[in-house]
Amino acid sequence: MNISLRQMRAFAAVTQYGSFTGAARQLSLTQSAVSMLVQQLEQELRLQLFDRSRTAITLTEAGKNLLPRAQRILEDVRQVVEGASEIRALRRGFLRVTTSQMMACTWVASVLNDFGQQHPDISIRLKDVVADDVVDTVRHGAVELGIGPERPVSDDVARTFLMHVPFRLVCAPGHPAYDKASVAWKDLRRERWISYSNEFTRYLDRCLQAHGHDLPFHSVSDVGYLTTAMALARHGTGVLIAPDYASAFAESFGVRFVPLRAPAIRREYFVYQRKGQSLAPAAEVFLEMLRRKGKASMRSSGDAAAAAA
Repeated sequence: MNISLRQMRAFAAVTQYGSFTGAARQLSLTQSAVSMLVQQLEQELRLQLFDRSRTAITLTEAGKNLLPRAQRILEDVRQVVEGASEIRALRRGFLRVTTSQMMACTWVASVLNDFGQQHPDISIRLKDVVADDVVDTVRHGAVELGIGPERPVSDDVARTFLMHVPFRLVCAPGHPAYDKASVAWKDLRRERWISYSNEFTRYLDRCLQAHGHDLPFHSVSDVGYLTTAMALARHGTGVLIAPDYASAFAESFGVRFVPLRAPAIRREYFVYQRKGQSLAPAAEVFLEMLRRKGKASMRSSGDAAAAAA
């Protein structure tokens, strides 16, 4: 059976206007075209929908029975078209994003705020996870976009460079580096370290060794979240290395983020998405906002070359 929307529109219009002439005018078709569409529908249904005479055209009993169903289908189609238009115009839809807990509270939160102000009709779903789970959350389809540091990706996940994030030493008042403009890595050999990610510690080791440094990270405490590590640092348990965006909480935790030098180490952050999966309009707009924010962040941190790329 091959029934078209044009046939059902002709059926509904002839019923509404009581003639092929009125229906043709409403549909911007010729009278013969409307008559042909109705005849084709009758042939497909193997039912006569109208009784035709020289003076009038009226619905048959079969036509009366099928008309409400045809009207419901046409209304459903109208709502689909209207909904698609609203989604394209960002007047309806969802934005589903994942990132690490601290990044969700700081850098990403500011981008989401800008997005929400510009597109208040879009519902935002933010899934905050540990950094190691960002890629898997994207892979499993729970979100459209993930933001986080570089991680290995499988064949079904793609990543796009977002920005470089510099590292800082986090310490409490009274620490020798607290009031310094910057601190060299070689001056941190005797520190008591608070670790919040084994992967992050291994990354630091590799970076420092690549620059000819062999810094022993003697952990006095191993926790699961950066916020916990910052709280311990505030109470003098030790010091930690953290990404610069977490400095938004420095005052709240009573710590200071001190720039590191010799070498100045930074980390690449990426946007992750599933390969072969088209982004919804809301996610496309948000991705562009992330890129602009990433370039602005690198310019503010002095990474002009990367920001211009």
